[in-house]
Formats: sequence, C-alpha cells, structure tokens
Amino acid sequence: MDPNLEHAINIKDKFHFYFLALVFTILGLSIQTSKFISYPQAIVEIFAWASLLCSGLAGLSRMEWLPLSYEHYSKLVEQKAFLREAKPGRQIINESGEIMPPLEVKQFIRDVNSRIEERASFMDKLQRKEKIQYFIHKWLFVVGLIFLAVSRAIALFSLPSSPVT
Repeated sequence: MDPNLEHAINIKDKFHFYFLALVFTILGLSIQTSKFISYPQAIVEIFAWASLLCSGLAGLSRMEWLPLSYEHYSKLVEQKAFLREAKPGRQIINESGEIMPPLEVKQFIRDVNSRIEERASFMDKLQRKEKIQYFIHKWLFVVGLIFLAVSRAIALFSLPSSPVT
C-alpha cells in the first residue's frame, strides 16, 4: 500500500476514535455539571444530552460496521487480483491441489465475477450507511453543543428564582 495512503487512513481512524470519545466525554461532563435553574433551561439541557447521546450511539454503530467494510474491501481486492491472474489458457489449481479442466475454469471465473458484483453491491450499501451514520454523528454533536451552550447561557443570565429539582 502507498505509504501516504496508509498514513492518511491511520490519521482518519485516530480522528474518528478521538471524536467518538469527545462526544461521550462532553456528554458525561455536561450531566455531571448540570444545574437546572428553570424549566426552559432544563428542557434545552436535556435536548443537548439527547443529541449528544444519539451522536455517540451513531458513532459507535459506525465503528462497529467499519471493520466489516475493510474486510469486504480486502476480499474484493483479492478476488479482482485472482481474475487478473486467471486469464484464459492459464492453469488454475483447485482446493485439492489438482489442475482444473478448462470448462471448470470458465465456470469458476464466472462464479468469481458474480461474487465480485455481489460484494461490490454490498460494499456500496455499507458505504452509504457509513456516510449516513457519520452525518448523524457529526451534526447531532454540533446540535448538542449548541443546545448545551444555550442551556448554560440561560442558566448564567437568568435570575435564580426557584431551582428545578
């Protein structure tokens, strides 16, 4: 693999782990440091918690599916490499170590092509799902931060009347 691409993937993976940890850290700290001053402030604070929690859960779900995506991509690359090697006229050895007859080779190549198409279709679905999960993860985090800032601003600027218990 190209060293620059490998480095880019490594940095991207570290960022995703950091971002996921950041979401749960902010959620935990906001719960621990909360002080309810009024009902509107409490509602905004709870919306912030819900947004941060949903963001974190979307991130966790994404991280759960990510290894499956890498696994399928690796198998896809392996199957494509096999097809490049399996040109007509070349001998292919089956699992038992015997050379396959030409008709069997053609059928085997058709089967590999079919599996490649199925795997590519499945990977497209995985990538769409991953993009949606990341979109939810990122933007619910932003929404949660905004709600949290609004809640804390309400608490800061409101006169302490009767605290909500």
